[in-house]
Amino acid sequence: MAEVQNGLADRHTTVFVVTLVFSVFATAFIGMRMLSKGWIVKRYTLDDWFAVAAWVFSMGVSVSVMIGAQAGLGKMDSVLSDYQSESQKKAIYAFTIFYNLALSTTKTAILILYVRMAAAHFFLRWASIATMAVVNMAGTALVLVMIFRCHPVSAAYTDGGTCMNLISIFLSSSPVNILTDFAILLLPLPILTRLRMEFRQKVVLVATFIVGGFVTVVDVVRVVYLQNALKDEFASGNSNALSTTSGESSKNYGYHISYSLLWSSIEVSVGLMCCCVLVLKPLVLRILPAIIKDPNRTTITSGGLGSFTFGGRARAEASDEEPLRDGRESSGATNGTAVTGITNQNVSHAGEDPGRVNGGSTSTGPQPWDNELDLFAMLASDPPAQPQMKAPKKMSGATVKLQQKYPALFGRHRASASIEASQEPTQAFFDFVQMGGKKSLTELSAKEARTAVLFVSILFFLWGFGYGLIVTLNTQVQKIHGFSRHQAFALNCAYGLAYFIAPPLIGYWVLKKYGFKATFITGLTIYSIGAMAFWPSAVLGSYGGFFVSNLIIAMGLATLETAANPYVALAGPGEFSEARLNFSQAFQAIGAFVAPIIASKALFGDGDVSEQRLFRVQWCYLAVAIFVLFLAIAFFYVPLAEATDQALDKDTEDREMRAYLSHQGKWYGLSTRIVLLCMGVFTLWLYIGAQESLGYFWPVLSRTINPGFDTLWGRTISRGGHAIGRFAAAILCYIGVPPRFIILFCALGSLITGLVSILAPIGHGTYASLILIEVFESAIFPTVFAITSRNQGRHIKSTSAALIMAASAGAVWPAVAYGIRIHHMHVRHLLIPSVVAWALIVLYPLALSSVSQFRGWIDPKASRIKKDEKVGQAEKGQQLEVEVGDMEISPRSVGDDLPGLSGDRGLGGRERARTLNMEEVLAAPMTMGLGLNLEAEEDLQNGGQREG
Repeated sequence: MAEVQNGLADRHTTVFVVTLVFSVFATAFIGMRMLSKGWIVKRYTLDDWFAVAAWVFSMGVSVSVMIGAQAGLGKMDSVLSDYQSESQKKAIYAFTIFYNLALSTTKTAILILYVRMAAAHFFLRWASIATMAVVNMAGTALVLVMIFRCHPVSAAYTDGGTCMNLISIFLSSSPVNILTDFAILLLPLPILTRLRMEFRQKVVLVATFIVGGFVTVVDVVRVVYLQNALKDEFASGNSNALSTTSGESSKNYGYHISYSLLWSSIEVSVGLMCCCVLVLKPLVLRILPAIIKDPNRTTITSGGLGSFTFGGRARAEASDEEPLRDGRESSGATNGTAVTGITNQNVSHAGEDPGRVNGGSTSTGPQPWDNELDLFAMLASDPPAQPQMKAPKKMSGATVKLQQKYPALFGRHRASASIEASQEPTQAFFDFVQMGGKKSLTELSAKEARTAVLFVSILFFLWGFGYGLIVTLNTQVQKIHGFSRHQAFALNCAYGLAYFIAPPLIGYWVLKKYGFKATFITGLTIYSIGAMAFWPSAVLGSYGGFFVSNLIIAMGLATLETAANPYVALAGPGEFSEARLNFSQAFQAIGAFVAPIIASKALFGDGDVSEQRLFRVQWCYLAVAIFVLFLAIAFFYVPLAEATDQALDKDTEDREMRAYLSHQGKWYGLSTRIVLLCMGVFTLWLYIGAQESLGYFWPVLSRTINPGFDTLWGRTISRGGHAIGRFAAAILCYIGVPPRFIILFCALGSLITGLVSILAPIGHGTYASLILIEVFESAIFPTVFAITSRNQGRHIKSTSAALIMAASAGAVWPAVAYGIRIHHMHVRHLLIPSVVAWALIVLYPLALSSVSQFRGWIDPKASRIKKDEKVGQAEKGQQLEVEVGDMEISPRSVGDDLPGLSGDRGLGGRERARTLNMEEVLAAPMTMGLGLNLEAEEDLQNGGQREG
């Protein structure tokens, strides 16, 4: 039983024993790893040496903690001698250096393993390299900070001098550790979840990654104890516990920090064990093969252990009872373990020598492929030292080209394998390009689009919730840390700055290159990083940190919006674009409605805005960050439809034909599309400026117009009205009210209520007008966005980026109102910029209504397809213009869109779209079966047949 001192249990025995046990386990695992690679595989690789270095540093961590425990770490200061106190400080100083070194080398060893196994997976390889760079840069910086955190350096373990607070540094660096832990855990997930393997192997694989997830859990638990140590310092009377130059000299410091150091040592040991378990399959197969392999199941064995080979020429006589070979066959490369194939595709690992793998002999007989891939053979394998194998000219099911593309990443040449499959590959390894559903986004019916729109509406809710939380927490953080009024305003401007940067640099680039789903995942990831970045800002009270965290969160939200708005506008029949977008944007208003209530009542409900209350805020942001990461994973697996540039152009051409429009239409010599785009961007720039000005200065306006009413509830009611207004607009658009009329009504309503709020006497009626502003202006953004996006074709992605960039007005118009507040004491004059903006917005729907060309371009009724037109299209799609008897083929039966086929280049895109349909599917196989030569243009024109 632990001793009790001053009512507190003695912790030093627990710290010593637990640290010793986990260090023994870590040593055992590193020993098994080196035994497996040295005795069985007979080859060590770079990740093995990094693992050994990680073990050395982890032993430094464990020994430091145990020495500290022996010197009284975990005991109260009253029972410690001066010698014990000095020894304890030296142990803590050594621990801080070894801890960051151990973490960095352990994660680097795992990521090097990822890079080696990801030669054929572009995303995993480069994401692992990027994560490795972050890990090592952060690790190097933290090691240097820990070494020189005291001035002079000896002040870390002696009296005198000043030191940076150790707990604050640990808490500030926790987000980097947690994010890199999640990255290491999630990066191979897209590959792992698509593997087909034996049940026993799946159990071992799942168990391995569950243990890997435990490292992240340990890191979070460590943070809990770090914050408890910080709270204990507050409770012990250290009012400067958050200061960066205090801590070690506080009362009972060693006792408070003891469990934090214990969990840090556990984190290092468990991480090292996870690093080793990934490559222990060779040893397990030699000692306990039944754990992984089913003795009743037949597999193909290729030579020795560990080579990552998919080959159809493995020795048929090799059996499960003899999977391992020694000697010269295993010396050049870790030659492989029973690797089964992928759906009859015979693929050899880049540079693998079949003679060496198969002992110099090959088997040409049929092989019993079972459509499974053994991940652990891949994890335990190493690329050959000197790739020599040339790509075979013919392989069943696939043609493999082996090219030496890059020099060795780690001092060794790497062969990059690219596969030209004669059939569609059965596994898609995190290929952002092919994430879309089978049906184009523009071809979805209203019923088919319903699920996709509802799912994407989650992003709108998250955006509204995140923004509402930022605004509320920024207000509280300003009070806690005493930021000036100018600093608080600059924090608000960070949001507008992010919307100017992210859409063109991140959102548009990802959307154009990889599609909607990739943009969703990218935006969510950036959002999560920003939420994590709040943690060190709150701990250190850094204004710059708060600004950066707000900027990153807003960049994530801007990236999400760049994809989410056009996705909803495109998903389904074109005549309902405005209705769908108003409906989805209403969820954003609901998020903005809920967030301030939660933040104000749950986090600051008792009116306490002390520094200790930031602990709750930090956990709130951590929960949001983790939730967003899991939401990104969910989006990866949800089969969302995509829209190619060709599909977008075809949809636009169809609508233009129904509306008797020309895509090259001009208005006073200017492109109609460009004119409407500029009008839409300017209108949204005005709207966002007016909205953000009202939102930022709402508290002071509310207190001035109706001092007796609670400001929070007034703002909550207005945001509720914002959601109701968008739902109402969605209904009106659905029943056929022209969207330009809705914009005109909303702009006039906002203008009138804004003028009333400025000019009317102070009272309840004026306050009601202030609230109604939010109701009237609610539908302007989604309706203008949908109108401007119509008929943009493939340019809708750049259009979306430009429209979202208009939100940068949130950093401009509030600045104008801020200047009015400084130079004019009349508070209600803060609404003047917003009123001017609403007056200018009124001109937008008037301009649309006054020009017939604009009306035809933007009115939804032109998007409707009549029933007789649908029937005509269906009948026309069934016509095949191939005459088999005369071997004649119409030029229109082969389109430019068919790869490898040449059609009539004289036909316009709209005409080809009307004539292909079934021909696109049937023309190629039919003509190839007839022996036609489709490669020569003159044969298509003359109906010639292939000779021979």
